[in-house]
Amino acid sequence: MAIPPPRPGAAALITGASSGIGAELARGLVARGHDAILVARRHERLEALARELRGDERRRIEVIAADVSDPDGRAGLLADVGRSGLEVDVLVACAGFGMGHAFIDADPERIQQLIRTNVEGTFLLTRAIAPAMAARRSGAILLVSSMAGNQPMPNFAAYAATKAAVTSLAEALHWELARHGVTVTALCPGGVRTEFSEVAGMLGTERRTPKAFMADAAEIAEAGLLGLAQGKRIVMPRRAVRAFAWFGGHAPRRVWLPLVARLMGSTG
Repeated sequence: MAIPPPRPGAAALITGASSGIGAELARGLVARGHDAILVARRHERLEALARELRGDERRRIEVIAADVSDPDGRAGLLADVGRSGLEVDVLVACAGFGMGHAFIDADPERIQQLIRTNVEGTFLLTRAIAPAMAARRSGAILLVSSMAGNQPMPNFAAYAATKAAVTSLAEALHWELARHGVTVTALCPGGVRTEFSEVAGMLGTERRTPKAFMADAAEIAEAGLLGLAQGKRIVMPRRAVRAFAWFGGHAPRRVWLPLVARLMGSTG
């Protein structure tokens, strides 16, 4: 199993493609010869990326402004994909955002939006697109999760919980869809230099994070695409991040929880 080779009438669909890891994953797939369907809420940014990726017009790059957290947004997205006449050979579910600080201080509506984007959007878009891949016995799905989903993380609790769900789904689908010729991989990076920390209100946490844990979006995207091509179940770039995740999965919770609470910025 691997990423299907580029073919006429097919494309890679990338959500969260307007910036960060999503944009770099789109660049990586187009560089590998795939046409692309770029999806995000920010239409102007998508158009700018599309102009870059079209280059000399050899690649077909479609732009669809949609909010994958919204049922109507997902329905409209799928309808637009259908009208494009393109089959989705590669699905990259990258749309998502983070939220730091103590759970009880978080805005309930923001928590709801986090769940709808990171979990509902990822789960239901995958459910909508995967059956056609299975029927063709060919396809690749990259679910962008996080090292944070490997263990509970105080002061990052809601985000870590959503990514635990995404990683669990990817691992299960890796097995379920393998017999149908479809590759499923979870991309689980540590810290990434994008807009993420600013949106999550965690710039202080990013400044405290050791440099060995931080990576550029292009590095993470390339590692994810390489792992997808190799049929890996999980890709967690950087040895330091893998070591930290291993410790988080094996250390006693009485040790792990206060340690991470301090790292993420305890408010109490």
